[in-house]
Amino acid sequence: MIGAIKQQAKDLFAELDRVDWPTKEKVMTSAWTVVVVSVFVGAFLWSVDWVLSKGFAYFFLKTR
Repeated sequence: MIGAIKQQAKDLFAELDRVDWPTKEKVMTSAWTVVVVSVFVGAFLWSVDWVLSKGFAYFFLKTR
């Protein structure tokens, strides 16, 4: 049992050595990309929601 756990730990560390870890600059670039895209998508969805709500409000209040 202990031998199997030691072998799994050895295999785990061997696999971690083979991982191609990103640099700090790559991680920061990716993070900023996510932030910028999220802001643009949020602004786009907010503007579409605003236009549709004003359009529906105008249409439904005008027909009364």
